[in-house]
Formats: sequence, structure tokens, C-alpha cells
Amino acid sequence: MRAHAKPEKPALPEWEELSALACACRRLASIAAAHVPSLLPKLYEHQRASLRWMRACEGRAGAEGAPPRGAKRASYLVPALCAAAAVGAVARRATSSAALYGQASAAPCTDVEKLEISKYTITSSQPTADAAFAQRVLGSVDQSYGGDRSDDPAVYEDCLVDGKYKMRIRKQTIGGGGHTMDLHFPYSQVTPHGPLTVQYWDKYQANLNKESFATDVFNPFMHYSLVMYTPDLSYIARKLTNEGEPFLARRGQVNGQAYYTLVVGSPTGKVYEITSPRLDEGIVDVKDWSAAECPACHVPRTYNKEQLDAWWYDNFGGDNFVEREETTPIRVSIAVSSVDKVQRYWATHFPALDVQVWESGTAKVASANFHLASHDKMSIELEWVENNHDFGPMKHTVSDFVAYQESVKEEYAGPNIGWTAWYDRHLGVAITACPLDEYMKAWDAAGVAFHAHATGTLGDHAWTEGVESFGIEFQGWFDYSYQSNYAGFDFCTWNTDPHEFYYTIGEDPPAKPDPSAEAEASADLKGQGWWCFWC
Repeated sequence: MRAHAKPEKPALPEWEELSALACACRRLASIAAAHVPSLLPKLYEHQRASLRWMRACEGRAGAEGAPPRGAKRASYLVPALCAAAAVGAVARRATSSAALYGQASAAPCTDVEKLEISKYTITSSQPTADAAFAQRVLGSVDQSYGGDRSDDPAVYEDCLVDGKYKMRIRKQTIGGGGHTMDLHFPYSQVTPHGPLTVQYWDKYQANLNKESFATDVFNPFMHYSLVMYTPDLSYIARKLTNEGEPFLARRGQVNGQAYYTLVVGSPTGKVYEITSPRLDEGIVDVKDWSAAECPACHVPRTYNKEQLDAWWYDNFGGDNFVEREETTPIRVSIAVSSVDKVQRYWATHFPALDVQVWESGTAKVASANFHLASHDKMSIELEWVENNHDFGPMKHTVSDFVAYQESVKEEYAGPNIGWTAWYDRHLGVAITACPLDEYMKAWDAAGVAFHAHATGTLGDHAWTEGVESFGIEFQGWFDYSYQSNYAGFDFCTWNTDPHEFYYTIGEDPPAKPDPSAEAEASADLKGQGWWCFWC
């Protein structure tokens, strides 16, 4: 076999293409063997052409027709392709992603996995306003680390177009005393959101909340909430009342102990509950949780008030809790269309997690405890709430919202491919027992959408569709048994892969989704009555 041509040669016959591929692959294989995920080797144009030629051959081979969506990721497996080329073989593209990366493994470590929650990220069309609301009402503070490319660690801005940033994240922490969770508000105008925008759903939920506050009725979307604890709710209740901030005031019982809760909503409809066993009389009118509001969903179940008070003191210190507004997280609540789907997901992929299913009023609930990453003794309650009680002004149900996000995911994402703006609604969860690869093999085989990135000093991450369209960013490490190399994270591409990553594997970056298509879909939905019910 002849030596490969020089880079400037415009074209190569097919037999020389194979030779070039073999030569290139030996070099790439040696690089891949080093397992340096951030290293992106650059191919010559003739080498890129070789890979394109090979994929063209794969497309002509066999009678199976076009490969399934996501199969183009075969080219990421450089060593496997190289081995085939070196012996002069033309490998046919695999017919499934599971065939590419292996079937789901029954790794023993998954049975002992401990899940650690580190952040609550919620996409927002007004990140600055939402961050200001959380600071004023919850006592959150600007994040003091991880500024990325910004001089301000609490702000990330990128993707400057015509003098405006298309990506912005406001970063805060909640909890105090070093035992904190991150609270992030990202807004991307780069990644696809589908015909109904982030702004649309923000306005929808904000207006639902407005109606709830006016009628003193809890709406099902309010189950999307972050729940905070304070030893005494009196100061915050007086403050919000004096500021004219609307809220619901409720009372619940657990083991004979009363807990008082204020339900508040941010400018974009993000819901928070602030709960406490103490509230002075006469500040606000309080009523008991109704059966339609899932009474047991709003009271602490893991710890009693003495334990929660001790945790709060450990975080914030001081001599007493009187006239204090600091809060610390105790629960994440997620509205879902099906608790059964939630239970199946965790039982399949994280069998070590103890998920309990129970009912309260009209609601069905799945709940579990996640260890708090910043505290060695405390955990955060996670609950997924299926509550279909009627709320008159609702044009879209929670099931509609979940289905909508699912439809966007099906269009733009899949196993280790693509992205949507709705991935920015997620929890940050660290895994410690298993490499991420063990889970990615299982997700791939099951058709679960995710996208893995090597993020340098931040470690290895796999952003996933999560459960019922509320994503989970799994943080851990790669052992490269699923894939030989990973791109870094790029906020300025629609699929979050840097363009350079595709150049190294002989491909052009995938085209950004056509915005006109989304605009046409928006017009169709508007004609069907899916648009702006409050206008």
C-alpha cells in the first residue's frame, strides 16, 4: 500500500484514501490511548476526507438503509475505526448506539451508589431579576467562585452577537456556613427551546401564580419548588407583608408538630416555599393545606425541628433566630405527569436509591433522600409529585408541560447527542462509586437522552434528560469504556459541542436548527390556541 498523499493534494483515489486513513488512525490511536479528554488532535484535510469517504462507504453497504439517529457517533471511536482501516477493511456503520458502545452493564457499584446533590439550576428568561428575588426573599448570596470567563464569579456571559450576550447565567449559593447548594439561573438564546419559548412558559407560570395568590389556591405547577427552612418565619412574613409581596400562607402537621409555610413566586414564576415551626400570630392569615394541595408534601419528613434548628445554627451561627431572614434548603419538589415513570427510572438506573411511593390527598408522590454534597451529616428530600387537581385558569397541565419538553428533546437530542434549552432545568448530582461510563452504557441502551462533556478543572459531567423532563447533571469521572474521547462544553453552539471537536474527527459541525422552522411551528400553535392565554 502506498504512502498517503501530502495535505495539499486535492483528491485521492479510494485505495489511497484507505492508506491515508490507516496512517492517520495509528497516530490518533496513540493519542486516544493517553486518555486526555481535553486534547483535540487536528486532522489534515486529506485525513478528514478519509473519514468522510469511509462513512460514505458505510452508508452504501448493506441493505438496511439509513443509520439510526445518533449512529454518526461511530466516528468518535477512533481506535475502533483505526483497527479496521489498518487491515484494509471497510467497517459498516453500526445499526444501534447500543451496538456501538456495548449493552448496559450490571456494574456491582451501582448497587451501593451514594447520590450527592450540589445545585438547583432553573432556566430563566430573566436571570438577573430571579437572582435578585432569591437574594431578597431567601437570603441567597452571589456565588464567590467559578466565574468561568467573567471577572464576576456570580455572572457568566458569553456568545456576544451585535453587542448582546446570547448566554447569561446568574450564580448564587443558598444555605450559608459553607454547607451550601448552588442556585443558578441560566438563559440561553443559542440552544433550541422549541416553538414555545422559555419566555412563554415563564409568563404562563408567573400568571398562574398571580391567579393563585389572588384566589388563595395552590396550583399544580407550584409543585416545581425549592423548599427552604428557617427556625422562625415571623420576620420574613412581616417583611414580605410590608413589601407587598404576594404569597400563600399554609399550616401542616407532622408527628403532632405544626409547620407554617409561605409559598412565593419569582418574576418568572419560579416557586419557593419557606417553612418553619414558628410563626407569630396576627402577622398573616394562615389556613391548613387542603387535600388537593398534597398536605404531606409540604412538611419535613426526614428531620424534626430540633435537628433542623441545629443545622440552621451550624450554617449561620448567632445567639438566636429572632429577626433573622436566612434560610437553608431542605427539599426539592418536582411536578410530574407520572410517578410510576419516576419509580421505574430510579429502580432501573440507580437501584441503590431508596424511592418510596405514597399518597397524600389527591396526589401521588415518589420521594427519596439525596446526600447534601457540602455537608457530611445532612440530606435533602427529593419528591416527585403527580397532582392533577383542577385549577380553573390552567390552559396547559403539568402533563402538557412535560410532554412539550419531551417533544423538544426528541427533536434535538438523544443518547450522547444534541441539546435543548430545557436541559438547563436540572439538579446537580455527584456520583462516587461508579464511573459515568457505566451509566452512559445503560442510558444509551435504553434510549435515554444525555450529553457528556469533559469540563477540565470542573471534572467530567453527563447532562441528562433526567426524570419527567427535569434534568440531572451527573458529576463524576470517565473511565473511557463508553467512549474514547469527549469534547469540552461550549455555550455558544446549539448542541454544546465546540466546532473544533468535529474537525478532529473529520466532520463538519452539525447545522444549527433553522429558526424559521420554529417560527412556523409557533404560528401553527398560535392558531391552535396554544398562545398567550393571558393576553
